[in-house]
Amino acid sequence: MTGHQWSVLLFRVILISLAIFFMGTHPAKRVFSVRQNTQNQADPSRLVATLKKSEKYCQRLDQAALEFVCLEEVTEMTRHYTPWTDIYLYDYQFIRRDKEIKERRNLIAVNGQKTNIRDSSLNTVMFQYKNVLFGPVGLLSKSWQAYHDYKFIGEDTINKEKAMVVEATPIPTFIQPHCYGKIWIKEDDGSILKIVWDQRSLGNFPSVEEWAKAHDSDPHITAFTEYGFEKNGLRFPSRSYAENAYIGKDKRKFVNAEISIVYKNYKFFAVETEIKYD
Repeated sequence: MTGHQWSVLLFRVILISLAIFFMGTHPAKRVFSVRQNTQNQADPSRLVATLKKSEKYCQRLDQAALEFVCLEEVTEMTRHYTPWTDIYLYDYQFIRRDKEIKERRNLIAVNGQKTNIRDSSLNTVMFQYKNVLFGPVGLLSKSWQAYHDYKFIGEDTINKEKAMVVEATPIPTFIQPHCYGKIWIKEDDGSILKIVWDQRSLGNFPSVEEWAKAHDSDPHITAFTEYGFEKNGLRFPSRSYAENAYIGKDKRKFVNAEISIVYKNYKFFAVETEIKYD
């Protein structure tokens, strides 16, 4: 296998691992008290209160009955040897009833040319993802908060909405592979506006580091999701992005591959949940 083939397959493993996390699976039941890293914070109670709201938000998200359709525009690019870019436009349907999830895609355009392929698979080559909607559950739900430390980073504004920026890292005793990173939380209701995943938490990252070291470079993987649409108190993805890049000794950045997923034209048929906060 060539180095090019190896790196492509390796990055598929990374994104597949991230996709499994997006599904919001829970760890085995254990009893922990939630830990907040409150060092150098003027008001630790503010972080505690926000995390409690996010816990309740994730509970509603994890239990909601959902049915919606949207357009999903996927742009995938690689710069290896013969650079190419493909743009796929899907009519995407998502249904969840009684914890059962159904995703369906109809491919309606490829690189601007209309097509009509019903029940299409995801045609991406180097990246895989699934159930992006549930990314917050694996970081801020009640069961997962017990496995993380949280640190207040600062404040930010996304799409004119103010957010508290919080960094989540696994507690030292938690060794199970798990994605973590920085979270933009809407402080008044605990909903999630954005998640930026720490590259060290992505699947098989030590092997990525090893490959980069062998090629006199450092890995520079970017992966984030923005939740820019709101319906009945729940937030839905507006964009996901991932970039596989390396930084050479000359400090120049080489982007190996990237993907951008844009969600638009949402139509909601069911968002059945009641969100209440103390």
